[in-house]
Amino acid sequence: MALTPEQEATLLQLFPMAKGRPDASFVGVQALLDAERWRRGEADHVSGAAHALALTQGSLLKEEYDLSTHGHHPGWVIGAVVVDIRELTLVNMRHGFATGDAVLRATAQALQSFAPKAKVVRIHSDAFAVLFGPMSEQPVTLELAEQMRAKLTKDAPVLSPPLVFSMATVELTLVSPSHWQVMGPLVWAECERALVMEQRAGPLGVQRRRIELEGAVVLPGP
Repeated sequence: MALTPEQEATLLQLFPMAKGRPDASFVGVQALLDAERWRRGEADHVSGAAHALALTQGSLLKEEYDLSTHGHHPGWVIGAVVVDIRELTLVNMRHGFATGDAVLRATAQALQSFAPKAKVVRIHSDAFAVLFGPMSEQPVTLELAEQMRAKLTKDAPVLSPPLVFSMATVELTLVSPSHWQVMGPLVWAECERALVMEQRAGPLGVQRRRIELEGAVVLPGP
């Protein structure tokens, strides 16, 4: 079975990094397969954490949603500690990409070991979000974040200069979400926003956010 010229052209439009390679079609098809696996929950190949696609397009939060909305809660609450590995690009330049990959794996493993009931997601290339939903039974506090920082520092590969981590904490309440599929992109966006705010404005404590989705359908009275 071979791809048609139209299919090959579409693949190169979707994945321009494959242009000029003799195996361009294979690279494009493999990228599509990887994306679907990640969306379905397969771990990120490098770090071992959940991929961002599992959060934004997959069912990572479905059980959390079912647990909270089947109870009597005023809103769906999730906490997150967001961890950014500072200057990972320089680590790759100084020590090589294999070392950078080892840093990512060690970071994800330390986070999951620290919080085994939480969900660890690689939200972008050098940052992770540790998600404490209802199933984790753990509120997010500054003390928790500092304990996590100590764990990261202890388990980090020994490099010169030593690794530095930026961290942000956020508690997000979603009121009346209509479906679990609407929550993942909002959680991802709030984690990214919290990290940027912490880096630009300095220590902010636990950033508390509330989004009212008004997803409930109110039937008219008789």
